[in-house]
Amino acid sequence: MSVTTDHTISQLFLLANAAQRAAIVNRLLSNVSHEMAVSLAASIGDFGDEQHPRVTPEQAEQITAAQMEEIAVTAEQHAPGVVPQVTAFFNRELA
Repeated sequence: MSVTTDHTISQLFLLANAAQRAAIVNRLLSNVSHEMAVSLAASIGDFGDEQHPRVTPEQAEQITAAQMEEIAVTAEQHAPGVVPQVTAFFNRELA
């Protein structure tokens, strides 16, 4: 896949394959609150343990772009700068 412009986190999520989607979500999940992880688990099923939530590629396929945006906003609130870092990393990965 050739990405010629930088994309937002939700655009990257939609362009990514299942494994890449899981990697994006997992990077962001490491920066969200326990409550956010529990909320996401309620909508896509249990994943990982409370201290280290991880989604599988199959679970990542169930996450909507709106949920991805919510995860990103929450992660950014807990760790300012994480979304631009993840976005930049995956823009390079998908290029």
